[in-house]
Amino acid sequence: MKRTLGSERGVALVAALAAIVLIGVIIAGVLFSVTQDYRISDNSLRQSRATSTAELGLNRIVNEWSLPWNQKLTGDTLKRAYTTSGGGIASVIVTKLNGPFFWAVSEGVSGASRSSFQARRRYGVLLRLDTPQMNFLGAITTQGTTTVNGNVTINGNDAAPPSWTACSPGANVPGAAITPTTTATVNGSVTLNGNPPMLSTPAAGDSNTYFNYGNTNYSSMAAAATIQYPGGLLLNGVAPIVAGGTCAASTIPANWGEPNHAVPASPCESYFPVIHVAGNLKLTSGRGQGILLVDGDLEVAGNFSFMGAVIVRGGLKMSGTGNKIVGATMAATVSVDDNVSLSGNTSVLYSSCALLAVMSANAYPKAARQRGWVDVF
Repeated sequence: MKRTLGSERGVALVAALAAIVLIGVIIAGVLFSVTQDYRISDNSLRQSRATSTAELGLNRIVNEWSLPWNQKLTGDTLKRAYTTSGGGIASVIVTKLNGPFFWAVSEGVSGASRSSFQARRRYGVLLRLDTPQMNFLGAITTQGTTTVNGNVTINGNDAAPPSWTACSPGANVPGAAITPTTTATVNGSVTLNGNPPMLSTPAAGDSNTYFNYGNTNYSSMAAAATIQYPGGLLLNGVAPIVAGGTCAASTIPANWGEPNHAVPASPCESYFPVIHVAGNLKLTSGRGQGILLVDGDLEVAGNFSFMGAVIVRGGLKMSGTGNKIVGATMAATVSVDDNVSLSGNTSVLYSSCALLAVMSANAYPKAARQRGWVDVF
């Protein structure tokens, strides 16, 4: 029996349509894959730019740091915004913490203004003011022959300067720190307090104690001092100078800031100069604050008060009535004929608050050594 085959017309069309559909699916898959790769690549690029922008914000805030920012109170904030060449924006918020610490958070944004096309990164860093690490062994540290007469008070028990209300108590230190070979003579109504009242230690005879401060040293600080004086100088009536509502920097007449805090605050209360004298200095009456560096001998001859750090390469003589140093004092007595003589109504008092204030006022921040950086998101 002969079999009759059906017509095969249209088979080619069906095959062609199937091929077209298959090719379309393949093309669609390729396009989808390419689109996804592009989106992933674009997102990665935006994320990378946001990361770089956030890091730029942290770097810029440190590089552009202004010393008046050091005077902010705990909890105060500072806001800055920086723009990159690619259109990214870094928003930085710096918060003052206790002591010499600041917490900086930078949010970097990259991409179009619509949120679906933006990438964001936030980084935080703990900043610490890079203060000089001065090794004050007591309220007064010296290695020279020391004579104390009259109504003199030397106190290493930590206390805030009078009228300084924003101070936290610190550890007590020795009243006087001297070397085991120092000759010390005490006469009259002398009050010596501290923990202990007097410390005999070889460190008082080590030049590093007086002239090396961790990240810096005496010579570097003297070269970069806010105020420079020649040696052989007599200064009388050192006092704050306010002009036009601002603290006016002045060498002579000398303006060394305002250590007497009041309400409302004087503009000079936040002025803590580094003062360098290239030789001997004599002071009679007045007041000031900051860091005083004297290459030669220092003589204080009555009614002068100073809050902060005093470092003398030569000898120290304080006599008369109403002399007061609140902070810490070091007299290196580098020459054999350099001596320390305290007499009259003189007070040398230790204050960690005064030291922290003057050190922090002239320091710039750097990232804390350990756990200083964190990825917020």
